[in-house]
Amino acid sequence: MKVKGIVMAAWLLGMFSVITDGQPVKASPPGPKLVLASPEHSFGDVKPGTPLTHTFKIRNEGQADLEIKNVKPGCGCTAANFDKVVAPGKEGTITLKIENTEGYKGEVMKTADVSTNDPEHRTFKLTLRANFTAE
Repeated sequence: MKVKGIVMAAWLLGMFSVITDGQPVKASPPGPKLVLASPEHSFGDVKPGTPLTHTFKIRNEGQADLEIKNVKPGCGCTAANFDKVVAPGKEGTITLKIENTEGYKGEVMKTADVSTNDPEHRTFKLTLRANFTAE
């Protein structure tokens, strides 16, 4: 009798898992979805005095406009230019620029904090790296 009960319980559990596995998975709520290949860029070895510019490409794979609310460089030596709104399915850019690199030596890292309306990426950091070598 106990064996029948155990077999019946196992069968019911198996049926329940088959039923739940066949249920549709709920889609994520409609909204923006930021996709960025990499939040970091390295210029490698560069000579001091060389202006550095890099454009990060972002894609909105969501169903609503992606708003880039702010891009705040970590210091006054870095400037930012960015698309404020990226439509669903479209690509936008965030450009970081370091113009005056005179006197820079060795490994240098500059960052910028980005804020958006994407619930999964409300804030994130972009990073530029360079190794300044002697002339």
